[in-house]
Amino acid sequence: MSLTEKKVSGRLAIIGCGSSGLISLKKALDTLPGWHIECFEKSASITGCWGHPYPGFVSTSTKYTTQFASLPKFKLEVKPDGGRSYSEFFREGEYGQYLETFADEFNLRPHIRLQTKVTNLRRSASNKGWTFSVTDSSTGDRTKKMEEFDQVIVATGLAATPKPLECSASVLSPITINSFDGIEQINNKKIVIIGGGESAVDYAERLSRPSLKNEVFLSLNSGIRVSPRYHPIRGIPSDFLRNRLMLSIHPDLRNKIGHYFVRGRIRYQELFESLFPQSGKNVRVKEESDKTFTNRRKYWADKLTQTAKDDLFRMFHNKSDTFLDAVADQRIKIIGQSIDPECKVFRKYDSDCTEKVEPDFIVPAIGYRSLLTELTKDSVKFNDFHLGCTHVEYSDLHLVGFARPIIGNIPSISEVQAEFICNMIAGKISLPENLKEVHERNYSIRQERYGKLNHESVYPVEMFPYCDHLSKLTGSLPNFSFLKMRAWFRKQLSPATTLYYGSPDSRKDKIYMPAVLILLLIMLLPLNLIYLLRKREECSF
Repeated sequence: MSLTEKKVSGRLAIIGCGSSGLISLKKALDTLPGWHIECFEKSASITGCWGHPYPGFVSTSTKYTTQFASLPKFKLEVKPDGGRSYSEFFREGEYGQYLETFADEFNLRPHIRLQTKVTNLRRSASNKGWTFSVTDSSTGDRTKKMEEFDQVIVATGLAATPKPLECSASVLSPITINSFDGIEQINNKKIVIIGGGESAVDYAERLSRPSLKNEVFLSLNSGIRVSPRYHPIRGIPSDFLRNRLMLSIHPDLRNKIGHYFVRGRIRYQELFESLFPQSGKNVRVKEESDKTFTNRRKYWADKLTQTAKDDLFRMFHNKSDTFLDAVADQRIKIIGQSIDPECKVFRKYDSDCTEKVEPDFIVPAIGYRSLLTELTKDSVKFNDFHLGCTHVEYSDLHLVGFARPIIGNIPSISEVQAEFICNMIAGKISLPENLKEVHERNYSIRQERYGKLNHESVYPVEMFPYCDHLSKLTGSLPNFSFLKMRAWFRKQLSPATTLYYGSPDSRKDKIYMPAVLILLLIMLLPLNLIYLLRKREECSF
């Protein structure tokens, strides 16, 4: 990589606001002085799809690990209330408030054009830069105007539009479910949610609330791994037990060991809680009065984990504290996939037998499709972006916020991506001369590792190896000599976060993983080294 800075200026467009657009705008303003920079957002809000969530929303990643390193407001601490308040997580509109504060802190609003929709993104006639249509609805004038920019960052994100489902049954849109009062209007219905991701589990749990009196089914092709926000070990957020030492173990070994660890956590949760009790007076208490309920919950937690038919579902997992309760309470029934186009007949779960359901509504929760295809009239392919960031042919077209982490969160990944892209636009780093070869090699490795995913719509990554790689290219990855031994070692054991790249004072880092588990991880390092030497992969994310 060349680190020779080029003194250039131009026009940069950022399409889409929300967390990815805001952090891209902030990094661009920092890195590209003298440039004309604008962010286009079709809605009237800067906070994106999770800025104003449904009532009762609780994020799945903690505030500490999701916040931007550019604006660290949340401390690494656990409130001793047994997790009852979910104070370590974003609740209701708290994340939106954080993004509003972020925009004000760095004076981003003057560069944002709200209620402005971008369409028909295409290559300029000169074959340099990009042209697109803009419709500004804020003034009531819907006349389309043409805009031209030298560089474009698309930050519309993964959660833009739900993937359509080929089914003739009545469809209940996730947009309706996630509207402020939409779910309260859905009652006394028979509903089938199709999908096994985090959104599907969330829809099923919310629609099955007793007050709604719905009959809810979750249709799965394969098992899923459901994890609590608060781990039985010390009753702390699972995020705080995930450190860089753990993540240094090769994913193949980590996922294999992790699978058995999760099964042990399910079967022997009480033992975990007694061996690693939560500090403080208020321990996270679970109702154990109904043994039938407890046994049923353990049965389904174990069965769903065990019937995950490939490594994909052992890697990805859903965080939910109440989904398995709803299954154990028989408010959610697990069924197999549909076998007819009307979605009336389904297989019984993990069986060749069938059952007739005849739902009033089907909820498609099989993932989202990005707006990239619609935006470019199918002229730009998602899987042609090197590292999920920069197009292999058009070095002036970029993506931020399209990486799907196995475990982690999109906003903090977006910050690292934006740093990488803006430094590249500024001429501080260069792409490899054999970019297409490198991209094809990495693409093949990712296809092999994540074979069940559609790489035309998602860029799956191991969050921290991926962020480390981008940070190394931008020169912001702390090394052993920079941190010194004591600080470096402490950072390997404290909760993993992208604040690492900013290298805050390591004396403030808390370590939540018990010493006995740290020792076990250290004992795994020789085996991990042997495995790495055998694999010799050039791309580990």
